[in-house]
Amino acid sequence: MTDKPGKLDATKASIEQLRDEIKLKAHLGKAEAVEELERLEKKWDSFLKQCKPVAEEAGKTAGNAGAALGLVADEIKAGYERIRKLF
Repeated sequence: MTDKPGKLDATKASIEQLRDEIKLKAHLGKAEAVEELERLEKKWDSFLKQCKPVAEEAGKTAGNAGAALGLVADEIKAGYERIRKLF
């Protein structure tokens, strides 16, 4: 994942959509999904705290920070996709 703000925004939007869908489904059942969702929510909150400063600096010097944040975003997204497959 690159450190371009547009790519990060698209990934963020995709994660938000997965997150909303999974939260609804988790509310309806699946204990293992709820446990995984709770774990991912902690990572999601941390990601959001880091996302804004990186996006603000992306046009300047945030190369390594943007790449690291991109890896975290990919990991969170993969976790939400794993939960989605449970349903």
